[in-house]
Amino acid sequence: MSSHLPSPTRRAVVTLLAVGGSSIALGGIAGAQGSGVTQAQIKKAGVFNVAMALNPPMVLQDISQHWYGFNPDLVARLGAAWGVKINYVATSWDTIIPGLLAHKYDMIGASISATELRKKVINFTDPYYEAGQIFIVNKNNPKHLTSIEALNKSSVTVAYTQSSIEGEIVHRVLPNATPRALTSSSIGDMIAEIESGRSDAFAIVSVLRQPILNKFSWAASVPDNDEGLNPTPVAWGIRKEDTDLLAAVNAFLAAVQKNGVMAELKQKDITPANAGLG
Repeated sequence: MSSHLPSPTRRAVVTLLAVGGSSIALGGIAGAQGSGVTQAQIKKAGVFNVAMALNPPMVLQDISQHWYGFNPDLVARLGAAWGVKINYVATSWDTIIPGLLAHKYDMIGASISATELRKKVINFTDPYYEAGQIFIVNKNNPKHLTSIEALNKSSVTVAYTQSSIEGEIVHRVLPNATPRALTSSSIGDMIAEIESGRSDAFAIVSVLRQPILNKFSWAASVPDNDEGLNPTPVAWGIRKEDTDLLAAVNAFLAAVQKNGVMAELKQKDITPANAGLG
């Protein structure tokens, strides 16, 4: 879903030296003599410390600091299956990987893109989603914006959030289009670009495709699928040494994929409301 989505799909790994040599209070379970954390240790402790970072529509938090959405719900199902309490640890996308390496928690439970760069420092569970980039257009636009070729013209204005992976996609895939960079733009700002006619299209992470199409009858996407361009697996993150934990989490993910719980949660949680569309 890293974007992010807003954040996870749009952020790269920060410099990991930030945690080197620092004194950090450990919140996760430490393996004995450098060995990895195991499922048995977590069950014995009765608590599983899991990092969360805001990432609508996948991860949200209400005014009471209660986490909700697809990822918190899926992690809660994991806790119930293992018979442990989930301790959600709030963090940011800039610090989520360093925090895992510093044992501040035992797993990244937010939707984080399993990029090759990140794979060098942490392991990822089996993916439960594929997130790329798409372009949202008005299906009634007289410019007939139904393909990448149609979008790649100087007469077509394409909006994107400044300093995002979506901006990189616009410049790489649509070099002939007229780019329109917006600063700190919300999904609502992007929608307003199309409805006002200031832009002909906007680039966004593909996980938001269905919520947008469900909410706005005029909307269509290019390409017309949920994977989008440059799709990247979305998964949970676990330390390299925690191989037993990785296997246990993967077994859980396989089970909920098979019994339909994964599909049920996607239907329930990936909604226009959770995407900030009202």
